[in-house]
Amino acid sequence: MTDSPSLSPADLVLASIAIVMALAAFGAVATSLSVAVAMAAGSIPATGSIGYALFYNPPTDA
Repeated sequence: MTDSPSLSPADLVLASIAIVMALAAFGAVATSLSVAVAMAAGSIPATGSIGYALFYNPPTDA
């Protein structure tokens, strides 16, 4: 029997970027914000996720 696949921290970072940007797009559709403003606002926490992955918890060799 094989082990079920688990999510690595890199997978979670990539998922968080996609989720934040999808929420920003939904916010643009659901409110009166323009798509450009909503995506710019969503890119701030997405950039934070990338900064976390690169500087606080960087990838290491296995």
